[in-house]
Amino acid sequence: MKHARWFAVPAAGVLAAAGVMSVAAAPFASAASELGSGGVALQVHGASSGNWSGYADTQKVGYTFVEANWTEPSYTCDGNSPESSAIWVGIDGYSSSTVEQGGTIAICSGKNQGAHEAWWEMYPTNNVQEVFAIKVGDKMFASVTYSAGKSQPYDIVVKDLTSGKSLNKLEACLAGCLNNSAEWIVESPSFSTGTAYLPKFAPIKFTSGFASDAVNGANPVSISSFTHVSITMTGAQPKRAVPSALTSNGEGFTDKWVSSKP
Repeated sequence: MKHARWFAVPAAGVLAAAGVMSVAAAPFASAASELGSGGVALQVHGASSGNWSGYADTQKVGYTFVEANWTEPSYTCDGNSPESSAIWVGIDGYSSSTVEQGGTIAICSGKNQGAHEAWWEMYPTNNVQEVFAIKVGDKMFASVTYSAGKSQPYDIVVKDLTSGKSLNKLEACLAGCLNNSAEWIVESPSFSTGTAYLPKFAPIKFTSGFASDAVNGANPVSISSFTHVSITMTGAQPKRAVPSALTSNGEGFTDKWVSSKP
């Protein structure tokens, strides 16, 4: 999905993200409205976005790797539809029109938070795809690696470190990927009916946030090692979700929910 990215095609100028799942997997079928493909951020104006909250490394270099850990949060849904939240890492989407990404998502059903799923996407090539179910409190890991010269150079990995389940997708870029940013994002996805409401969540802590511009993702360094920007999600209220300052080692931050309405 794009910065601000959605789980559906964003408005003009928005970046996209989300990844494709295994061949046997199918797109989310339980949402009240259709969950579309991920996308770039709706439009990032300075350090704000209509659908992204988190951090992006933004140097105009060829990023080859991004990774992070987090704990899957519990959501409090207020019954609006669509209402959903996604957590992911990815390459591209901040200042380009593709996103190569993987992470977790929950889609509310009324006031129930519904199932939590691991997913991946190569936006805009395909729709967001679910791969396996996860649980609130599970320790998650996700990464994207780019290896030049391969027919399928993008390796998208999402692991549930608690259950041992994982996905690993090798994908080609069919839409002009530039590899010019790396992201660590909480997103309010988009659906056929528009941008989702953002369900309330306890602060989400990203740890071990690393990126690389070296060949095959070698020697990754902290988020703070590259030119970076913090992104505040905005909407009907001035703030929907806000990232903290980076931790002292530059490798993590905490994302905080503020309000729901897009």
